[in-house]
Order: sequence, then structure tokens, then C-alpha cells
Amino acid sequence: MTAEQDEDPRTGPVPVLNIERIYSTTVPADKLARALADHFRAQEFEAQVFRTSGDRTVTQARKESLWRTLLGVAYALTVVFTPGEGRLSIGLGAPAQAGQ
Repeated sequence: MTAEQDEDPRTGPVPVLNIERIYSTTVPADKLARALADHFRAQEFEAQVFRTSGDRTVTQARKESLWRTLLGVAYALTVVFTPGEGRLSIGLGAPAQAGQ
């Protein structure tokens, strides 16, 4: 975990945390992505799973409601699963980043 200091002109230094966790699994990326989508669907979210370039699998989930729209939190959550040499990276990102 690393902590860096950003400067907010109104309030001063703002701590920023970067957290990386490493887990071991033999479950394929597409199976994890589908399981995550099923979890979101059970919570009444709309969810989709699709493949992108670089052998990545993406799960997107969102739930629409008047309150979410009014509060500005009606965005989709995007989780990108990227297999590598003996590892699987999982990242959170904006929908526009999923296709990169």
C-alpha cells in the first residue's frame, strides 16, 4: 500500500491510497465475470458480460432509479478481468476504459 500526497488548494494535502491485493485462483476469467454478473442480477442490477481486445472479459452492472439519477450515481460499474502469465488481474474502471 502506498500513500501519496495531493494538494487541494482549499484544504491542503489530501492522502491518496493505492491498494493492491493478490489472490490465487484457477477459475477462468470468463467464469468469474459471469459469477459476478449473476451476483449483481440477484441484487436487481442490470448486468452484462462481454469480451474485449487483449483477451479481457468485462462485467458491467447498473441499477436505474429516480433517486440514483437525482443523486448522480446512476453510472455503470465496470470490472475488467485480464488474464496473464499465471495470473489474473481484476480492475475497476469507467465504461469507456473497458474497450481499450
